[in-house]
Amino acid sequence: MGRKGAFKDRPLWRRLQTIHHQIKERRYPNATGLAKVLDVSTKTVQRDLDYLRNELAAPIEFDRDNNGYLYSRSDYVLPFLPVDGRDLFSIGVAAQVLSLFGGTPLGRDLKSCYERLAELMPPAVRVRPEVVMEKLALRAAAFRPVKEETWQAVSESLQRGVALALRYHRPGEPPGDERIVKPYSLVVFGRDWMMLALDETDDRVKNFYLARIENARPTDRRYSIPRDFDPERFFRNTFGIFVGGGKPFRFRVRFSREISEEVRELQVHPKHKIDTGPNGEAILELPAESLKEARRFVLGYGRDAVAISPPELVEDLKKETSMIRRAYDRTTSDEN
Repeated sequence: MGRKGAFKDRPLWRRLQTIHHQIKERRYPNATGLAKVLDVSTKTVQRDLDYLRNELAAPIEFDRDNNGYLYSRSDYVLPFLPVDGRDLFSIGVAAQVLSLFGGTPLGRDLKSCYERLAELMPPAVRVRPEVVMEKLALRAAAFRPVKEETWQAVSESLQRGVALALRYHRPGEPPGDERIVKPYSLVVFGRDWMMLALDETDDRVKNFYLARIENARPTDRRYSIPRDFDPERFFRNTFGIFVGGGKPFRFRVRFSREISEEVRELQVHPKHKIDTGPNGEAILELPAESLKEARRFVLGYGRDAVAISPPELVEDLKKETSMIRRAYDRTTSDEN
């Protein structure tokens, strides 16, 4: 089956998806409203509804109280997707990759979806899950686990466009008071899941670690994400994740010649700059909004990285490395 053969009438499929979504979300759409959304006639909508009922066994009923359609069974799903063997392999790889992000059901759910799709594919293009596993090696790394109930609450809030009530637990502090936030976007940084959301406490967009969220529950309060909101633009002034904690600045780090090529391979930030020092060193310039985050970045490379600007970062690192040395001196004396 070629890619075009996976589903010949893609406009029909897109309409069916829209109708299914509207009914599944219990928006009680009717033929007139669907015709406007789909930009087709009401007759076309009726034919699509008949197709869903007769060909795809959709339990569609008309609710007179709400003047719209609903499913008599909440567990109904569309029985197929327009995918082929190449799509299926990509989904299998994605399932394996997402399985690395512990604490969320994404990898598990996508693997289940992959297995169901594989059963629907012709034998000629079917790819067994174990084949994908054999062709993809993954290495685990440290991460912050996310409670499944937190993930479900956040994802439901984003899907339905409703505000989220939660408590946020920062390290070393008790859980804060309940707050109401309006989720804008999920963020993946390293292997950690976060959420950009408008915090109604002070009307600011903030970054929340999902692993630190407790007692999350969707509310019935609908909201709209501002049309001009862009997650990429939100992080435009930092290489990391800390935003809003201070004035944006740029810092420069000199890397030893031994690892200069390794540094040149990295795409740390769209606005980073790399120059070459007199002895072949790599000099990297990055934007940031947190001195602490810049300090951690430099220290992560040990003696192969030295901050050269701004002066505040250089002084901060001098103090930090001095404290590190004293800590090691104490360790040595304690052992003796």
